[in-house]
Formats: sequence, structure tokens, C-alpha cells
Amino acid sequence: MKILHWLKDKQNLPTMAYSLGLGLIAFAVTAIWVADTRFLADQHRIGAEVNLAGRQRMLSQRIAMVAQDMSRFERVNGASPSFMLIGCADQMMRAHTALLSTDIDRIKKALGEGISCHVGAAEEVPTGDLSPALQGAFFGGNYPLDPLLRDFINRAVSVAQSEPPRQQDIDAIVRMANLELPVKLNTLVRVFQDEGEESLHSLDRFITAMWALTLLLILLEIVFIFQPMARKIRETMAQLQKTLGISERRGIELKEANEQLLESIHYARKIQQGVLADVTDMRTSVKDAAMLWEPLQVVSGDFVWSSEVDGKTVFFVADCTGHGVPGALLTMVVSSELKKLLDLGELADPERLMLDLDRGVRQRLGQDRPSDAGNDNQTSDDGFEAALAIYDPAENTLTFIGAGIPLYVQSSDGIKRIPADRHRLGYRSLRRPESFKVHHLDVEEDETFYLATDGATDHIGGERKRAFGRKRLFEVLEANAYADLETQLSKLKSVLEDYRGSEPARDDYTVLAVTPRSNNPAHKQAAE
Repeated sequence: MKILHWLKDKQNLPTMAYSLGLGLIAFAVTAIWVADTRFLADQHRIGAEVNLAGRQRMLSQRIAMVAQDMSRFERVNGASPSFMLIGCADQMMRAHTALLSTDIDRIKKALGEGISCHVGAAEEVPTGDLSPALQGAFFGGNYPLDPLLRDFINRAVSVAQSEPPRQQDIDAIVRMANLELPVKLNTLVRVFQDEGEESLHSLDRFITAMWALTLLLILLEIVFIFQPMARKIRETMAQLQKTLGISERRGIELKEANEQLLESIHYARKIQQGVLADVTDMRTSVKDAAMLWEPLQVVSGDFVWSSEVDGKTVFFVADCTGHGVPGALLTMVVSSELKKLLDLGELADPERLMLDLDRGVRQRLGQDRPSDAGNDNQTSDDGFEAALAIYDPAENTLTFIGAGIPLYVQSSDGIKRIPADRHRLGYRSLRRPESFKVHHLDVEEDETFYLATDGATDHIGGERKRAFGRKRLFEVLEANAYADLETQLSKLKSVLEDYRGSEPARDDYTVLAVTPRSNNPAHKQAAE
């Protein structure tokens, strides 16, 4: 009864209004704090999910590499390929069940495993509260990710346990790892990222509404509450304005920092382009030359170098780990080491040059020793693929050595491929190569030689969203064989962009084309 009497007393209205206003303001601020806390938790979970999905792609690539040549893996690494296949398959399934559970603790645990590929069955847990978009990413479409990934894992285990393994399972593993799984996992990553952005937009809208409500309540307090409270309200507004000013200044500082970073990266591109081979200089020693250098980002992990050494023209193409700034930094290491070896006169023995280049890059990166046990995530494991071609005009020959990058030769008979060794250079986790196959080719009239990194053939596009592939590359080069090399590569770039369509680019790509001058007397006489 006393409470009702107090509420009916009009003299208490200012106090009630003031108390109600403060309560609503406190509610709005608390709601903002709770929303911000939940947003940070969501962003942390989404970031972990994105990393874990990317880790699944790395594991699938490792499975495909091991399954493709199990005997070589055992010979090079001194480890059981079957154990590696089963371990990587188990880890992929643990990561998959963690993503399906949406449990942050399980996701963190799966992410903490790195790419150790240790054996252990995945614990089947109930599927979490997936959004419709995630339901579609995992279970929707004609070829859902969930059964595709489970089929991939089962095939990997089958290959590991079969003696001998079925070739159709190996082919399916390679196809899934290189074509089907990357597309599905990229889609899953995009869904995670889209949900993160939507969460950010929702937070912005909610916080804006809450701040608007707070300001409205403050205005009502000023209008209806007695004068002594006006001073406190003005102090509150001043504090809010100060906070907004700090936020704006931080936004300006962040914008300036971002602009400086972009300016630095663009300047780094100029530096990298200055280190690249100069096509104009190349044309002084060969009949024609052209280069297509397309970074995924501003700078590239692909590298092209050319120079004349002892009367011979040297061409070198490398595809370093990653892209962007890390890849570009690695190209500078490879470039420096290559020039040092050429200055030491190692061009006389191209095979020794490539072996010493592998050794030198390992030493430069501190990867010439095994990583500490248990610290695989703290040590670098970077490397590169490379191709070396040496044109000798006196002998009218071209010497070629490839480590992951083949040589394509176009003549009047069409295009043929000179395969590269399967070595990868510089990596800590791979055994150093002991030898390379050296190819000596007689240069025929109007023959053209191409060195291309895998970024060109790995373009995903077309109606079926498949890789561009070597066959299409040959078709484009043969269809434009009549044109000069600059035109050929310009046509190739247009075809690759049309084929990719709306699909995002996935890697740097580089193509170097060279037509030497044939010094064969028979060719000169025929030309006359």
C-alpha cells in the first residue's frame, strides 16, 4: 500500500522518471557490451573455422601427394606412407566433425593439431546448430561436401590398407584433392566469412540503435528532469563526444596506416619488377622473347631472371611458396643465391648449379636442419619450384633442367613437353635432391620454348569449374603460333581471364616464351 501511495504522489514523478531513464540507459549500455562480447566470441570462432577448413585442404593435398607416389614418399622421407595416409585421413575427419559440431573447444583442439597427421579415430558428435547457409555448404547441392569428404577419407584409408592399392582410388583421391575438395572447402570458407560479415553488420545496426536510444533517453532526461541534473547530463554528453572523437581519430589513423602499407607494397612491386628479366634485353640475344607475369596480389611469388653469361643466355623461372609479400620476399632470396652461384662460375655445370641453389636457399632460410620436435608450427618450411634453360648460340643447343616446372617446345610438328624432375627445392620437410636430369636439345629453325608456372594451368573456371589444364594451354599456343610471342601471350592472358569468369584467381602465374636464333648452317641456307 505504501508503494502505491508513493507512486500516486505527483511530487515523486521526477524521481521515477529519472530512475526509469537511468535504468533504460543502463540496459542499453549493457546490451551493447553483451552484443560486443558475443560478436568477439563469434569472430574468434569463425576465424578458427576458416583456418580449420584451410587446414583440411592442406591435408587433402598431402594425402594426394603421398598416394600418388607412395614408394617415392617412403624412399625420400623414410616414413611409412600408409601410416601417413591413415593419420592425415583421421585428422581430416576430426577436423570435419569439429566443424559440424560448431563447438569452439573442439574446433580449437582440432586446429591445435596443425598438420601432424597422427592416427586417432574422430569422435562422432551431434551436428551443431548450423545456419541454412552452412547446411547448404556441408550437405547441399549435387555433390555435398560432407559425403565428398567422407568418400575422400575412406579412399585414402583404402589406399593405405590395400596391397597393392587400386589405381582408380588413387586417381579419385588426386582428382578430389586438386579439383573437387578445394572448390567445396573454398565455398565453406566463404560462408564462414559471410556469416562473420553479417554478424558485424548486425552488431553495427544494433549498437547504432542502442546509442540512438541512449541519446534519446538523455534528451528526455534533460527536458523533464529538474535543473540540478542538467549539469550531470552535460558531463555525460561531453564524455560521449570525447569517446566518439577518439574513435574517429583512431579511424583516421587506421586509414593512414593502411594507405602507407599499400603505398609500401606498391613500391615493393616496382622493386620486384626491377629485378625481373627485361624482355628488351633478352631480345638482343634471341630472335624473339616475351613474358607474362601476373601476380595474384600486388607482388608475386613467381620470379623470372635472364642474363648473358660466358656467351650463353640463361633463363630462370621460379615459383616460390605462397604469393603476395611472403612469396615476393622468397623470390629475392632465390634471386640473390642464383646470382651468387653464377658469379662463382657454376654455369659450366648446370646440375651442380641447381643442387647448390637448393642447398644455398635452405641455408639462407635456416631450413638446412630438421625442425625441433614438437615445434613444427614455429619453424619455416618454404621452398620453390624452378626451371633453368641455357641457350648456347655457338653450339645451337638449349640445355634444360626442371624442378617441378616443365619445358614446352613448339615447332612445326606441334607442341611437346619436356618433363621436369619431381623435386621441390629449399623445403625443410623434403629431402635434398641428389641429382637432376639434364636435357640437351638441338635448336631447330623457328622453335619456341615456353616455361610456365602451374598458376596458368590451375585456373579454375568454365561451366564445370575445372582447372584450365595443359591441353587447353597447348591449344591456345598452337592456335596463335603464327603470331609474335608478345601477341601469343596477350591472347593466352585473355583466354585465361575469359575461362575463369567470375571465379576468383587462386595463384600467381607466369609464362616465359623464347624463340632462339638457329645457327644451323642448313637452316640458314634453306632460308636463303
